[in-house]
Amino acid sequence: LPEPDRQPLHLVLILMLDELENGDPLAHGIELFNRREFYECHDAVEAIWLEESSDQQPFLQGIIQAAVAFFHYQEGRRGAARAMLGLALDKLEPYPVRYRGVHVAPLVQELRRWKEAIDQSLRSQAPLPELDFPTIETVSQASKEGPED
Repeated sequence: LPEPDRQPLHLVLILMLDELENGDPLAHGIELFNRREFYECHDAVEAIWLEESSDQQPFLQGIIQAAVAFFHYQEGRRGAARAMLGLALDKLEPYPVRYRGVHVAPLVQELRRWKEAIDQSLRSQAPLPELDFPTIETVSQASKEGPED
């Protein structure tokens, strides 16, 4: 018998947990981001990204890169965080105000604010000012059904 296609165990477990928790893997990834579980968010959204082959890939990659940026920041790597924020902005800025049920514009605004603060901190060798981690805002389920901006 032929060997069945196998996905890495961590990917299978992530997908199973997503389906069990709310049936929407992206919503689960956003929930992880909003709980500041950036490494886990990266894994969850990457599992979706690996299955995508559409114009949604850059959007998902932007979310992944934002999560990686804040993970680096949590680990004390400001330079890496700044670089990943730049990549995330490059991916997310072309998207409309709302996309796939996500309010993209406020996220982009917050990512810019963080990148500018890190840039200033690195230039001046000063500590980063107190900033709250951004959250990803979503539109209501009813709004998701309508046209995107």
